[in-house]
Amino acid sequence: MLGGEEVKKQEILAAAILQYSKYGYQGATMKKIADEVGIKPASIYFFFENKEALFIAAFQEISENHHNAMEKVLESHIHEPVNRIFSAVLRGIVDHHTFHQAETSAYISLVTAPIPSIKTHIQKYMLDFDNWMLESLESALMKTYPSIQTFEMDSIIKQFVLLANGVFWGINIYDSDYLEEQVQAADEIIQSIFLQLDRNYGLPQLK
Repeated sequence: MLGGEEVKKQEILAAAILQYSKYGYQGATMKKIADEVGIKPASIYFFFENKEALFIAAFQEISENHHNAMEKVLESHIHEPVNRIFSAVLRGIVDHHTFHQAETSAYISLVTAPIPSIKTHIQKYMLDFDNWMLESLESALMKTYPSIQTFEMDSIIKQFVLLANGVFWGINIYDSDYLEEQVQAADEIIQSIFLQLDRNYGLPQLK
């Protein structure tokens, strides 16, 4: 059970994320964040040394929530055919970012903020997450296609990342109906990739 100070810290983080989603990093002032929580701006500095420290904590909160969501998706589909794993990850990205719209908007405002002093924190997370995702997807591919060539794996994963990135940005651009059409189109491309793989390796078509 969280203590009072930890609860207040989480409230400040939630308020910061909400303000980042509305106004971006520069527009989300400490006063706006404090007003959202119902405290004085000076009280924030009891929990966070400065605005930069609050930024880093908020980014880590958003990043960890996203990573945990993707881990759950993979864990729940790990024993399914590889094409379904890739589809589930794509759908998981959409579901997570659609359901957590404020976090998604805040994430975009934070990663695009021109703040050189904290770029290393962003780059480290993105590199760690990309490496984890890469290893997970490679493992799933090799389980079904043990003789798959490295260049083939790289090509498939790059295509998937390209589709996933497109879907991610679509979440923030399209209405729900058109977004769903885009997700279905991306999934059809994924299925066609695996259909071709099955043909190349003489395997029965995955379902």
